[in-house]
Amino acid sequence: MKKTKSIYKLYAAWEFEREVQDLETQSQKGWQLVKGGLFHCRFSFDDSVEYRYALDFNQNIADPARYRETFAEQGWEYLNSTFNGWHYFRKAYDPSLPEEEYQIYTDTASGKEMADRWRRIACILGAAELVLGIVLLGINFFRPAIGSILLALSSVLLGLLLTFSTRWINQSNQRRVPGWMLIPIFILFIIALIFGGFRMSGFRAQTAYIVPEEDSAWQYQFDMKLPDVYTLDVSVDAPENVRIVIVKESPGEESSVWAYDMLPRYYTVEGTQIEQTVRMFLTPGTYSIYTQYLPGAEPGATGQFEYKLN
Repeated sequence: MKKTKSIYKLYAAWEFEREVQDLETQSQKGWQLVKGGLFHCRFSFDDSVEYRYALDFNQNIADPARYRETFAEQGWEYLNSTFNGWHYFRKAYDPSLPEEEYQIYTDTASGKEMADRWRRIACILGAAELVLGIVLLGINFFRPAIGSILLALSSVLLGLLLTFSTRWINQSNQRRVPGWMLIPIFILFIIALIFGGFRMSGFRAQTAYIVPEEDSAWQYQFDMKLPDVYTLDVSVDAPENVRIVIVKESPGEESSVWAYDMLPRYYTVEGTQIEQTVRMFLTPGTYSIYTQYLPGAEPGATGQFEYKLN
């Protein structure tokens, strides 16, 4: 039989009582906590003893040695602390002792102080996430992008969860939201980072294009890595009418084809003075922007062209 094991489980801040209960259930089965953590707890097997556990949240300990000594005087053995301020303690269980012996906070004021502290933290973080999510959603109203939308949704959901969690902290008579609900928010956040990190960051191309003697076009080529909604800003100041066309290259074919994954009205634009913002859903591949003077333009005239994609 294995003498050690690890358990991976996520607990929200307001679920510390449930975490304590789970640790005590493991202790009854002979698995004693060696090290606790935010996602990972390590146990060793010893069925000769049973422990009761306690969690204390304190991020501002002026004298760590004295802090641990205070608990030791009450019979609590210190196990470890986490980076976010949780401290794990245990005490050998004696059924002849009253249950009050296994509570860190035996007075209402101390327990309320700890709960109020977590409510303040949850309120501040929840409000910050909600504001961030709303701002990102507002930005996406004008310049939508999949990664940014997912990041906005994850921020809003996390903000709502943290805000509502203030009602459940230290209120065992109410139904609480389980910590596993943080997992889909975390997944959304990771996907948002992937889209933000691997999608094309954009480009800015400028040129002074002269009307050619023969029919030809100025070309700019770029690659798409991830499918997303992209914004193209076109600025043209030309002496003659020009046509701007965006095409997607077809591997294995001699010529380009019209970009089938764009909105039809954005395939081409014509004019001499053009200021246009185009939002397009582009799939991965190689694209080209062709700029061409229309037939009849006087050779030698110079136009200014600028394209920005993000």
